[in-house]
Amino acid sequence: MPTTKMMISLDYELFFGPEAGSVENCLVSPVTALLDVLNKYAAKLTLFVDAGYLIRLRDQATQHPQLGADLTAVKRHLEQVSQAGHDIQLHIHPHWEDSHFDGKQWCFDTSRYRLHDFNEIEIGRIVRDYKHELEGLSCHEVFAYRAGGWCIQPFDKIKAALLANGVWLDSTVYKHGLSEDPSRWYDFRHTSAAPWWYFSDDPTQEDKQGPFVQIPISTVPLSPLFFWKMALVKKLASRRLKPFGDGQVMPQTSGYYLSRLTQTTFSPASIDGVKASTLSQALNYHLRHEREGIFNVMGHPKALSPYSIEQVDRFLAKQRQMEYITFQDLRGTKIEIS
Repeated sequence: MPTTKMMISLDYELFFGPEAGSVENCLVSPVTALLDVLNKYAAKLTLFVDAGYLIRLRDQATQHPQLGADLTAVKRHLEQVSQAGHDIQLHIHPHWEDSHFDGKQWCFDTSRYRLHDFNEIEIGRIVRDYKHELEGLSCHEVFAYRAGGWCIQPFDKIKAALLANGVWLDSTVYKHGLSEDPSRWYDFRHTSAAPWWYFSDDPTQEDKQGPFVQIPISTVPLSPLFFWKMALVKKLASRRLKPFGDGQVMPQTSGYYLSRLTQTTFSPASIDGVKASTLSQALNYHLRHEREGIFNVMGHPKALSPYSIEQVDRFLAKQRQMEYITFQDLRGTKIEIS
């Protein structure tokens, strides 16, 4: 049986709803708990770090000393993770540009939630500054990107800024994905059939001469029954099922919930909460449809729970033919991942 390559990545960010949550509970503690498991299997982790948060912490720390303490804690944590051999890459939630701390909590203005909501000069400055912020904390080059909220389209508006700043690999797309919320729109329904691909102007379509590489997030189909069960679990949640994160999510549209409760939908393969129980299902789907390529699993520290950590441990314990890699393993002049 051929060895399957697996990536595990987390979008390292706070909540963006009415309560952002704390650094300790949304970031440090859940990542530490996950690494305790990954270390058992010599598995490495990639953190797609929401760099705008770090910049906003620094900008407002003189007014609010508690933000200086948060910045110190986050920087120390990321430096330790990088020094232990894990990967740090670029994640952009640009609404940090319009958000502020009022002395008690973060006040979010999400009217410019997408990077595309900014002009060309602003986009270039955001990509440059955010990448520079992370490279001051990482032992390695930052060259991979994941769009906040999967909002990467239309790509041509952000392409030049990424190229100009040495960002050539993207891992945002998950096949069959769709969001019809105008403020968080993306459409991955018509994606290349390849397990990975080069691209130029459209991250869902292969262009063998393109300057970018797309490593898609693995996909799993989930039935309405799964989401009905998940809703029940949330109502009856025990401490084991309760997320580490202590903030509140941005509300979704009613259509988001209706579609998941009434029809089979496609989801990124995830270790968040109860979704971690679908890892074996996601791997089987990957092996049936993507005989080559990487089993690319994602999550969010804030959404991890003791239950999801247990599920990751059980899943990895069964994988005897698994090779664990990060994006750093894909550096070079030619990508060879199959």
